[in-house]
Amino acid sequence: MNSTHIYKVFVIVVLFGFADISSAVENTWTKKADMPTARFGLTANVVDGKIYAIGGASRAQVGALAVEQYDPAKDQWTKKADMPTFARCFYSASMVDGKIYAIGGLLTGDNWIVEQYDPVADAWTRVADMPTPRFGLSTCVVNGKIYAVGGCSAGGSGLRTVEVYDPTTDTWSRKANMSTSRGVFTVSVVDGIVYAIGGAKL
Repeated sequence: MNSTHIYKVFVIVVLFGFADISSAVENTWTKKADMPTARFGLTANVVDGKIYAIGGASRAQVGALAVEQYDPAKDQWTKKADMPTFARCFYSASMVDGKIYAIGGLLTGDNWIVEQYDPVADAWTRVADMPTPRFGLSTCVVNGKIYAVGGCSAGGSGLRTVEVYDPTTDTWSRKANMSTSRGVFTVSVVDGIVYAIGGAKL
């Protein structure tokens, strides 16, 4: 075997070794600092590398106004300004241009209210109400607009409704309904297409 062959074998062994190491590191879970306020039915959004955990409810089903920021670099939580209008559970939130929009929800208050959170100012602002009151909906962002999809009415009936919020004009518009009603599900966007996944068909 000449030196060229030896070099090729060495490179292959090293690359396979790195692949094994990478696989082992990525396929693990690591315990991090606990969230200060225990709750369920909350949402979380990422702004500038930090995670904002917003709202939800305690085990006793008492609504939480809490907003807490997690810094992965420091493994540390910081208290932020509470939601101002009402405690929300089973609502949805999306981020556009560095601002978080909390939409709909359940527990107390009016579930058509939309509030905008500015992490830089650590302040909340009420914006245009969602036309269809609901909880258990899901939201996503396409081309700078927030799509509010499905969910449940105050009486628990499933909705097929799709409405779009434009933060630049602070207005809502109606879009084509989903083919089936569903709540407590999730949506994701790939290449500008919205995918509705799972949930309760109501």
